[in-house]
Amino acid sequence: MKKSYATKKDGWLVALIWAAVLVMLVAAWNLWNAPLPFAFRLFMPVLLVLSATFVLWVLYGTRYTLTDSALLIRSGPFGWVVPLDSITEVFPTRNPLSSPACSLDRLQIRYRTGQSNLMISPEDKPSFLQDLAARSPGLEFDSDRLLRRQE
Repeated sequence: MKKSYATKKDGWLVALIWAAVLVMLVAAWNLWNAPLPFAFRLFMPVLLVLSATFVLWVLYGTRYTLTDSALLIRSGPFGWVVPLDSITEVFPTRNPLSSPACSLDRLQIRYRTGQSNLMISPEDKPSFLQDLAARSPGLEFDSDRLLRRQE
């Protein structure tokens, strides 16, 4: 059975992204109306509108789905699949590096396959961690983190 979790969104990040989107849209409008060659007037506004759409897609299209065997991460057009049995540790972090997370209140997931490290920001972290532990035998709580029991 699948269970999806929305991403937590920091207010300052949402405001910053919307400010950037508005700047892109105003610039697109101004370029469209500028006395410039038609090809430039067409290309640049289209590029700016597509960029704004992409940024909003990432902001509002980020979610995390737990299945019986995997964690599916979707962030706009990007996607990751993390097999549950490959997860070795999940712990809180505020690391600001790029990740499929719309908040700095994050969980870092270490696993044995692929790039081996991802950060996510589920809105309901306690429920997410409980659900993850229930779906992945061997992951156990150790204070505020999940650790894979050595077998």
